[in-house]
Amino acid sequence: MPQSLRLLLLADTHVGDRARQLYPSLLQAIQAEQPDLIFHAGDVSRASALQELEKIAPVHAVQGNRDFLAGHRLPSAIHTKINGLHIVLTHGHINLWHYLINYLRLFLSGIRATRRSYEYRLARHFPQADIIIYGHTHLQSHDFHDGIRFLNPGAAYPQFTSRYNLQYMLLDIDPEGNVEISPRTIKP
Repeated sequence: MPQSLRLLLLADTHVGDRARQLYPSLLQAIQAEQPDLIFHAGDVSRASALQELEKIAPVHAVQGNRDFLAGHRLPSAIHTKINGLHIVLTHGHINLWHYLINYLRLFLSGIRATRRSYEYRLARHFPQADIIIYGHTHLQSHDFHDGIRFLNPGAAYPQFTSRYNLQYMLLDIDPEGNVEISPRTIKP
């Protein structure tokens, strides 16, 4: 029998390359949310971050571009079905080739890939998904188009796009597959 589940969505912790550790305020907030599962959308950067999160709830994590460069062996995408919904967890850059093209375009033209362009590519890559959870852009967002719900929890370390706050998101799924999305922003 299906049951309600609370997923805590996290991305871009960058422990070791941009942050020394997961912020204690973040860990306390995650603990207080009482998630059933934690989905990390990549750029973990250090395995110790996942070990800290595992103390709170089971963690599913995918490889971000920083994880690839650090040699971490995480899947590029995780597909799961929860209460009738096909959910895909991925970092958002699709693969190293797309990552390099985005930065080459930025270098040559000064034009950064938009959130919508990432979502368009993700929809083409995962057309069977009901929900795609991704990171990479460091921009917290919740969009619905082309029949797919796109969730980006933002960056879980303080940086300029979050006004130097920490971000994550809750995804509550009831037994009938109805969802409730709650973005969160906290102080470091």
